[in-house]
Amino acid sequence: MDSNDKHLEILSAHYSETFFLLKSAVEKRDRLLLYILGVVFLLLVYMSAPSAVSDWLNMFINSQTGTDTGTTNLIEASFIGVILLLGLLSFSHTYFQTVLHIERQYAYVYQLEEQLCTYFDGKAFIREGIHYRKYKRNFSKWTKAIFWYLVPLLYVIFIAFWLVFLFTESQAPWGYKVVDSLITASMVMSLALYLLALAKKK
Repeated sequence: MDSNDKHLEILSAHYSETFFLLKSAVEKRDRLLLYILGVVFLLLVYMSAPSAVSDWLNMFINSQTGTDTGTTNLIEASFIGVILLLGLLSFSHTYFQTVLHIERQYAYVYQLEEQLCTYFDGKAFIREGIHYRKYKRNFSKWTKAIFWYLVPLLYVIFIAFWLVFLFTESQAPWGYKVVDSLITASMVMSLALYLLALAKKK
């Protein structure tokens, strides 16, 4: 095996591994989006009736443990809100990281394809780069718009609704409101850094 064949073998194996990792990252991104939607749904339910969510959860715990605490709630409604908000922060921050990682990996895959396709007169190893751009469909553009624009927009709208609820309707003690505010500020910071990274990529 000469040096060119060895070089091709190494590049081809590395390309396959990189593409497999990229595919795994895309699957992770899609799962995270579902988790985010689920937590947002739970937060909307919580915003509509915080005490009802707390009562239901405490009744469930009491039924599973066989205890009867009377009118005393083991878990306060405000605590549930904090936990849900922390879950949303965790999922959304990881989601933003994953999307940016995918974009970086695609750029790297394009570089690998440019090197590999020279061995085949530009007729192979062009799937993600040349071939995709040549036959790009409107649905692909729409998919990109969902992850780049629609999700952040809906995220901003939800944060706005949450802040209105937190400072005008919520009956939570101020200590919980301070914690909720700090978590919300972290969510806004993650979103801002995400959008900034996307803007630089353009």
